[in-house]
Amino acid sequence: MRFHVGKRRVGLLGWFRRGAALVAVATAAVLAAGGVANAAAPARPGALVLLTKTAATGTQGATFAWGYVAPLVGAVAGTINIKVPAGFSTPQTTTPAGRGYMSTTTTCARFQITGTTAQADGSTSVTVATNCTPLRAALLTYKNVTAPSVPGDYAFTSTFTPSGGAPIPFAAADTIRIKVGPLAGLAVSPASATIAPGGSQEYSVAGFDAFGNALPSPPAGTTFTITPDGTCTGAVCTATEPGAHIVTATAKKISATATLTVSEPAPASVDLAVTQTVSTATPTYYTDVSFTTTVTNTSAASAATGVVVKAAVPAGLVSPVVTPSGSTTYTQSSGTWTVGGLAPGASATLTISGFAGDIALGAQAVNATVTSTTADPNPANNTAAASATSEPAPIAVTITPDPGNPAFIEISTPGAVSWIASVAHATEPSAPTPTGTIFWTCDTHSQNPCPFVPALLASANTPVLTFERSEFGVDGYNLTATFVPSQTGSGANYIQEAAFTWLTFTTVSSGG
Repeated sequence: MRFHVGKRRVGLLGWFRRGAALVAVATAAVLAAGGVANAAAPARPGALVLLTKTAATGTQGATFAWGYVAPLVGAVAGTINIKVPAGFSTPQTTTPAGRGYMSTTTTCARFQITGTTAQADGSTSVTVATNCTPLRAALLTYKNVTAPSVPGDYAFTSTFTPSGGAPIPFAAADTIRIKVGPLAGLAVSPASATIAPGGSQEYSVAGFDAFGNALPSPPAGTTFTITPDGTCTGAVCTATEPGAHIVTATAKKISATATLTVSEPAPASVDLAVTQTVSTATPTYYTDVSFTTTVTNTSAASAATGVVVKAAVPAGLVSPVVTPSGSTTYTQSSGTWTVGGLAPGASATLTISGFAGDIALGAQAVNATVTSTTADPNPANNTAAASATSEPAPIAVTITPDPGNPAFIEISTPGAVSWIASVAHATEPSAPTPTGTIFWTCDTHSQNPCPFVPALLASANTPVLTFERSEFGVDGYNLTATFVPSQTGSGANYIQEAAFTWLTFTTVSSGG
């Protein structure tokens, strides 16, 4: 009779021969102790050896076997208990063709499976009744077994219990090592990746058995390919065409894939910066003020196209003049400065100048915003602003004599003499004339009163002062013209203080 144990064939005669060897060893041990076999020696378990030591995960239809040899000394009747771990087919003795069928072959008087008992931990306890004389042998087979799907060392603990005695463990607890099964699947890492056109990605591959257990090392001879275009050198794949690519790893006719995406080329981009300055933040009313807008392509390599700046002329700026640099153009109605293209590092300027307007209008600002058809990922420097607030202007008062009035006025000559007071912006005569009130005062060197005329009344508000020559005495005269600006109208744009001027003339008489 022969038995299949895993992939090994074991004959019962072979076990009898192994038993003879065990007898020789046991006998030598007894003689070394200085005696002979003693029937009254303590009960001993004998030798129980698990013949099959390894199997692959999930193996089906496997046969495992234990060989048993009774001891040379201390052989007694009893029971052998073997604990079959959870994960193996449940042992049974009723269906020879079924999974986990257990049977025995022996030369002993008795070596018989008497029961199987399920344990709380999922294992099964198998009980074998024995009555073997010294060195008798037996074979316990466990057929059509499905091995666990999880790799590891599985211990089959076993004991011998003499009739009426306590369990005695066999010399060593046998184990079956369940190894990871053959390659059944692959996994490529990374499963997905993105590269720039012409870039490369390195891959690794792991192998798994049919139950998802990882092989201890990557499958040898794995090859990589990529579609629809690109190349793979070893585990490094390169592609240039934008879009999704499939990387396929193959080992032993088993394949797995990963996705490699080639990104679209990054669009050209620039960094446009706009600045806004003003010649003075507090210009005097109706004096020159200018706003300067500067746009710069700060990029080192990319040119900007379609550059446009929105920068409206302030409503309160008087007589504005707009000057764009180079070939750039400006449309005042929309406040659009069309710059066009800017080379890397290039700049363009726009100057808006004019007279500072009415104070009542408050701050006058130029707010500049730049855009372009070329992408600008940094909007933080695309806007700028500057403002100017008009300050009150000084007033100049001027007294102009009648062209016929000499420095010395002859009072003996009949007729009238006149003086005209005028007011204007002290530095910009073209500015609107301030509104307000003019009044005259007159005094003499001798402290005598001046001739009275209505124009000398404070309420007269007349710019012309006229005297008859005959009304003067011989004396020196001082005329003062004072102007008080109004707080409304054009007067509100001027310093709210009285402005004045004076002149001196002398009267003479040659008529006695």
